[in-house]
Amino acid sequence: MINTERLCFGCMNDNGGEKICPVCGYDSASKNPEDTLPVKFTVNNRYLVGKVISANGESITYIGWDNIESSVVEIKEYFPKGFARRNPDKTVSMVKGGEYTFNEGLMEFAEINENIIGSELPSLIPVMSVFEENGTVYAISAHITGITLERFLEKNGGSLKWEQARALFLPLIDTIKGMNDLNIIHRGISAENIIVSRDGKLRIANYSIKKLRYDDSELESQLYPGYSPVELYGFENMHDGYYTDVYGLCAVLFRVLIGIAPPEALVRLRDDSMTVPAKFAEELPRHVLAALANGLQVLPENRTRNIEQLKNELVYAEISENSPAHSAHTQNEPAENLKNGKKSSSAKYAVISAACTAMVFLVLAAVLIFTVFKEDVFPDKTESSSSEETSVNPPKVESIGTIDSGAEVTAKQYSVPEFRGKYYADICENDEYEMFDLVVTDKAYSDDFPKGTICSQSVAAKSEVVRDTKIELVISLGPQQIKMPNLIGMEKDAAIVELLKQGFMYEFINSDTEKEYVKYDEDSKPGVVVDQYPEYGTMVSTDIAVEFFINSYTGDEDSESSLNESSEESTNISSTQQQE
Repeated sequence: MINTERLCFGCMNDNGGEKICPVCGYDSASKNPEDTLPVKFTVNNRYLVGKVISANGESITYIGWDNIESSVVEIKEYFPKGFARRNPDKTVSMVKGGEYTFNEGLMEFAEINENIIGSELPSLIPVMSVFEENGTVYAISAHITGITLERFLEKNGGSLKWEQARALFLPLIDTIKGMNDLNIIHRGISAENIIVSRDGKLRIANYSIKKLRYDDSELESQLYPGYSPVELYGFENMHDGYYTDVYGLCAVLFRVLIGIAPPEALVRLRDDSMTVPAKFAEELPRHVLAALANGLQVLPENRTRNIEQLKNELVYAEISENSPAHSAHTQNEPAENLKNGKKSSSAKYAVISAACTAMVFLVLAAVLIFTVFKEDVFPDKTESSSSEETSVNPPKVESIGTIDSGAEVTAKQYSVPEFRGKYYADICENDEYEMFDLVVTDKAYSDDFPKGTICSQSVAAKSEVVRDTKIELVISLGPQQIKMPNLIGMEKDAAIVELLKQGFMYEFINSDTEKEYVKYDEDSKPGVVVDQYPEYGTMVSTDIAVEFFINSYTGDEDSESSLNESSEESTNISSTQQQE
């Protein structure tokens, strides 16, 4: 079992007890924010709390350590902002007047995470335990190493081809459908809540209580512009449903395939100017374009109804004959008035949206006619006339960034930097190195590289490699020969800490006071080191065994001796008196 005193509570790696972690750069003196659990706090008599990873209106998430399994976990604590209070003993109490909201959310939080425990869905981040403690509920989940889908796309040219995205998204689609079958709607599907893990798979993160996803909720809401559909923005008589997750998933696919997120839903409600650039319309299969068009309908009543229907359209090209993609004119019923009057023209917006949606699909149809369907519609046209027709300027997205839609993700070559001499903490925090799979495999002594820096890398600098190439790194332990510190006069724990600071290995430090490593010395303080091997000042290697001896003298001998002498004197006096 790992010695938790050597754990970094920023990344939960064994950092040798260093104050500044050489792996992640976390300062062991750091404290968690006010109203959160402190570092090293224990929950369920099992899980050690580390630094805060994230917090929102529903909960606080910490990196943690499972003392039983000796593994890294994430600890999610239900703590609804504005409705929970942290007590001095670190328990949680309800804010007066907010008891109903607190308890309603607590039960939903527990139910969602318990359902994840009971499922075997492929793209969920596993939840291992849910329990009540300290006046609230905790969910313990696996700690998945990876990056968000948004950052992944930024590092891979901005977009993916459908052939690449299809294989990635199929397990994710099945997972979201599986959660919907349990009557659990995510409501926050976005490129920020999908994780690309080290194994190349997608994971859906941050299933939350529903009030976190409503703009007009009493909780501090968390919505995602471009991905959150209009029904989450506080419209009366506009309810969420499985089609809410359909919109979020289609918005993510739009971001993946087109290179940008769709416009915000409220903007589309007023002016639905979302278009597909011709270059992507030419490359994407017809049924994929149609499926996205159906799934991204602004008004929920016109949208694809559930994830299963979306999958059938995306994967099996089962497009309904009465779907929006087959009709330029869509009958949209106007939305009702908005709450609090802050969005009071919803009926007007709905009518405008209907007209705009019709225009969008007219534009899309025009693009398809002059690109993908060109050969079907104009089979007898000459090469020159075809050229004239395709020269019609289709609507363009204002900015889609620098995108090479034909590039393969694994085809791009990256030049390996010189990692030697750099601190691993600095490498981890540098986004420039995210395309490499950097793994610390060993530590070694080095006279050339300071302690904590990289002294060796498995792939030479300036080598050209593909993304996610594994590069093994070795961290320097500094010079092998060091001057033996002076331990004489130190207490046992202080002596051990000093040796660890100097780089000596814990398992080679011999100081067991219950065995032979004790010596008696009346001239020294009780309980301190009175002898050591090697001696102070000796040049030694830090991988040798170190012995030090604790003073077994307790300081009671003088008083016991005085007591015995006093007793003897009393005996002598008594004997003398008897003789007299």
